[in-house]
Amino acid sequence: MSGTTRAWDMKRPFALLPVLATLVACASLERESWLISEEDEVALGEEFHRQLLKEMPEFTGDASVQAWLSDLGQSIVPYSHRPGLAYHFTVVDAPEVNAFAVPGGYVYVTTGLLMTARDGAEVAGVLAHEIGHIAARHGVRALETMMIAQGIGSLVGDETISEVVTTAIQIGTGLTFSQDQEREADSLGTQYAWRAGYNPWAIVRFFNLLHTLEPSEPEDPVSKVLSELGELFSTHPPTTERIENVSRQIREMGVGEDDPSLRWDTPRPLSEVQSLIAAATGRGGTR
Repeated sequence: MSGTTRAWDMKRPFALLPVLATLVACASLERESWLISEEDEVALGEEFHRQLLKEMPEFTGDASVQAWLSDLGQSIVPYSHRPGLAYHFTVVDAPEVNAFAVPGGYVYVTTGLLMTARDGAEVAGVLAHEIGHIAARHGVRALETMMIAQGIGSLVGDETISEVVTTAIQIGTGLTFSQDQEREADSLGTQYAWRAGYNPWAIVRFFNLLHTLEPSEPEDPVSKVLSELGELFSTHPPTTERIENVSRQIREMGVGEDDPSLRWDTPRPLSEVQSLIAAATGRGGTR
């Protein structure tokens, strides 16, 4: 994104600023008394990442694919409510259409999703949604509830962190979210993608695409892991409701599908990235 465009984006007022400010204020107040500090959250995220990559393969076919996803994600982070957190974006080599986030700033997207999306703006919407989960500390809230239930009063050293993460992965805590949290992440993600310069109507288009896709039964261990960890299908409100909610929000923002100031693709088109993935995996898209 050019410097001129970024400067213009920064001047855009939040159309839903009162609502978002309330959400962030509540999160900040609650964070002061939570069991998990931001430092603990980052340590948990590192352990999640270490353990998850034992269960699912990181895409290593072409380094520029990982770089593309990271660049796209990092372009959205400054417009989130936690821009100071270090975010990490990882491409997972699996044909399933899925994405998820864990506490501490870690976001995962499958090659299947990248091959299915029609343009970079759709992927930006997915990343913005996952960043929304992290910004609202949804996973942290779930982990704290789990810790209280297990009688863990604080995170002391690597052993406790490893224990908490191992248990969380086994039961899905911090990896899937409630329907209200999904609605909040949709709302936040729509704002983040828009402020980063991407047309948020791409999110609605992607939801319409998801509506046509039915998750199949896992056929291999990696697919099983993703079906349990990924959250695009598992816990979201009905897709039709999500389409209605986000469409209403975008209309209230006054954004049109033909807004010339907003992008539908990334500086390096998604189609180029898809060609690299196809060459490395031998898999085509499912569009």
